[in-house]
Amino acid sequence: MDDKNNPRLQSARPRRKPTAKTDPKIWKETLFPDDFSPAIHPDSEVEPIAYDELPPTVQAGEIIEDILEADATGEGVERITKPKKSGYRELLEWVMVFAVAAALVMLALRFIAEPIKVDGHSMENTLLPNEYVLVTKYEYLLEPPMRFDVVSCRYPHNNKTFVKRVIGLPGETVALIDGELYINGQHIEQDFDLRKECEDYGPETIPAGYYLVIGDNRKVSIDSRDPSVGPLPRSAITGHVRRVIYPFESMRAIEAKHRLPQIEMEN
Repeated sequence: MDDKNNPRLQSARPRRKPTAKTDPKIWKETLFPDDFSPAIHPDSEVEPIAYDELPPTVQAGEIIEDILEADATGEGVERITKPKKSGYRELLEWVMVFAVAAALVMLALRFIAEPIKVDGHSMENTLLPNEYVLVTKYEYLLEPPMRFDVVSCRYPHNNKTFVKRVIGLPGETVALIDGELYINGQHIEQDFDLRKECEDYGPETIPAGYYLVIGDNRKVSIDSRDPSVGPLPRSAITGHVRRVIYPFESMRAIEAKHRLPQIEMEN
């Protein structure tokens, strides 16, 4: 057996001495010896190291360390060793950030909450013109609207958002007589601030899956009593009005004292 293939001789051969090119620890010690001090060597400078001159393990990202350049004051300035990103790539990353942020905002407005401005006088005195209200969306994904909820809704053939109050629930017979509310023949106390002066309405039976919505200022409100609007399907009720959020001095909760469930027809 020749010496070249002798395993004993191979194991006895000295190993190759590591260098700064192959060993990140030696590479770091070469750049920053323990006795280096800006106070002792005020004119000393550390030359930048090109990315392709770094040890392979550093280039591969196995060891990630900040390289600091010492200045005359002893403060460290971060040395960036990786190649700078191109302007196109950086722009693309910013576009992606804004796109994701916009998508999250749209999801929040669709499924969580959104602010809405109150137009007109149809909800006086509960809501006043030009007030901003917070409308929550998530709760109606879990449960149906209840009587006396103040809701945001859309009318047929109209993309505008309206704010009204739920008065009648699916399948109920509703009547307004001298401003008083009757559901399935029972008188229902209306424990919220409203203007009752209005023409009598009903009795009218609400179809299954539909809701009767009426403004609190009943004399001026255009709502489900109007034949052009009528009772609204569940899908047309888009949110639950919870609070006035602006003007700040008018901030308040919007909630009826009693959210009444469906009332059975009297025999």
